[in-house]
Amino acid sequence: MQNHELLLSYLKTQLSLNEETAQEIATLFSFAQFAPNTEIIRMGAKTDSMYLVLKGLVRAFYIDENGSEITKCFAKENEWFGFYSYLSDEPSPFFVETLEKTEAAVIKTVSIRALCQKMPALAQNVSDLVNQAYLQTDKKAYNFASKEAKERYIDFARENPEIIKRAKQEHIASYLGITPSSLSRLKREIKI
Repeated sequence: MQNHELLLSYLKTQLSLNEETAQEIATLFSFAQFAPNTEIIRMGAKTDSMYLVLKGLVRAFYIDENGSEITKCFAKENEWFGFYSYLSDEPSPFFVETLEKTEAAVIKTVSIRALCQKMPALAQNVSDLVNQAYLQTDKKAYNFASKEAKERYIDFARENPEIIKRAKQEHIASYLGITPSSLSRLKREIKI
């Protein structure tokens, strides 16, 4: 399936738009292809776009005070990244890099904002997407505060079996707040 068709399918099924509206909105997107290990968004830089992953896998991460990379989240097919530009005009607090060859539909933040003013139903969909991203972050924070590493791994593996197979072990470990060797031990102990 070509990128334009993948985008239309997403707009119609995930955002419940009719064909005409989906076609109209699709004209606001451009398409980009990225090789594996490509930095798309630089920490500290301003970005003016949001991205919908059509094919591939990306991760958002930051560098902590010890110089370690901490994975904040992953995005795979039919998931968005670059929300920070929609929520704030501030520089990105995260890097975003591809983990696989990635194809994305790209839309300018100003275009999303204009569409939301013009189409209240779409504004609700965008609000739902942003809320969903916030809830994922909140859930991760709760898991860190209330669960042991083993429980965090089990939850993550059950909710994200594709990412377990596709992402590097060190990226998953940094997301879970454990070392790669601890993750290896957990994987041997727990067969999911």
